[in-house]
This record gives sequence, structure tokens and C-alpha cells, in this order.
Amino acid sequence: MLKTKQIKASQIAKFLKSKLYGKDIIIKKPISVYDLSSNCLSFVKKEFFNESLIGVINKHPLSLIICHPRFKNKIKSSFILSERPYHEFSKAIKEFFACPEPKIVIGKNCLIKPSAVIGEEAFSYQRNEKGILEQVAQIGGVKIGDNVEIGSFTVIERGILTDTCIGSNVKIVDLVHIGHNSVIGERTQIVTGAVLAGGVIIGKNCFIGINASIKQRIKIGDNVFIGMGAVVVKDVSPGTTVIGNPARPLTRSA
Repeated sequence: MLKTKQIKASQIAKFLKSKLYGKDIIIKKPISVYDLSSNCLSFVKKEFFNESLIGVINKHPLSLIICHPRFKNKIKSSFILSERPYHEFSKAIKEFFACPEPKIVIGKNCLIKPSAVIGEEAFSYQRNEKGILEQVAQIGGVKIGDNVEIGSFTVIERGILTDTCIGSNVKIVDLVHIGHNSVIGERTQIVTGAVLAGGVIIGKNCFIGINASIKQRIKIGDNVFIGMGAVVVKDVSPGTTVIGNPARPLTRSA
């Protein structure tokens, strides 16, 4: 993945015209902050600031984080400060790492109907210094389990840093959109017109109804039923049926 034999944190800081805080460590690969390990490059945006995430970062002091200035006195790893950490992270990936074509892994006995698109570039943009939108670097792929069916004109985006994952025995009908880095649990059914934004996590044995829409980074528990046209903007607990806009639990009168 590296374009050169070795990259150091100071090289990345120099390229970004920024100051390096901490050790000048060797960087081997970019990675999501939630999968952080030593000698990796990652980023944290201002809106993700919380003590739990700081705890994750501080378990890996030999990493390099591009982060918002509010993190400055909180983390123990090497870091670079930026008002646009995601954009700077993407710039660093494009400069120092190869961005390969998406790796698509398809399991056994799968049926993929005509005109389905698997591994589409993710819809993810950040504004540069001039306010112009630039597509972020993408290195993830798509993993599909066994016995999966994917309908015509369904689009499954590649992951940005990690893979988009479709579990075994999932059934997806025509004209469905699966956003980048989504994870679909085993035996889940997704019906025509459903739209899943990026980073949605759906549990096992769920049903996603016609034209349902699910906001980015929402978590859906196991055995959830999402009704026709529901607009899901909050996490849904296991075993719940939700309907409406915004989606809310269905209650039955006695």
C-alpha cells in the first residue's frame, strides 16, 4: 500500500505544512480510529470528541492522529492539529499510500442480478482550503457472505477505510442503496427502494421495508422490523417494530 519504502510522521506533517507533536514514528498504513494500532495513521473530527474515543487513542501511543485542536492536551499519541482533520487525512493517503481498486469478496451460492453495482465509489466529500468539495481517499472494499441475493440496480458502495459487509443469507431486492461501511447482519431482508446511508449497522433477522431510509451511522438491533417508508434517525433496539417519519416504535392498543 505504501508508495515508498518507509514513511515517517514528520514527512506527513511537512506535506500538510503542520507541526508534529510527539514522536517521529514510522507509519505503515492508514486506518479507522476505532481499529487503531501501532504505527498507523488515523484522524478524529471535532464532532467525534468524547472521553471514550480518547481512551481508545491513548491505548496506542505509537500512532499518528490528525485531529482538531480541542484534542491537543488530551491524547498521548503523536498528532497533527487541523481544523479539517478528515480532509488532511485524505490528502495524506493520496500522497503517501496507493488507493487500489476495491477488493470484492463474494461467498458461495450467491445470486447477483443484472445491473447490480458492487464496489461503487462511496459518496463522501470534504471541503478543501478554498471550500471546494473533494472526494476522500478510499481503500476499503466489499465482503459478501454465502447464499446472498442482490437485486437489479441495487448499489453497494465500497468502504472508505474498512469494508462494507453483507452477511450470509441476506436477501436484497431491486433498487436498494447500501452506503459505504454499512454492515448487514445474517438473514436480513431489504426490500425495494430502501436507502441505507454510510456506516449503518443492521443486526440479524431484520426486515427493512419498501422505501425505508436509514440515517448514517445508525445501529439496528437483531430481529427489527422497519415499516414501509419509515425514516430512521435514531438507533433501534432489538426486537422492535418501527414505522413513520421519523420512525417510532409501533404500539398496539389493547
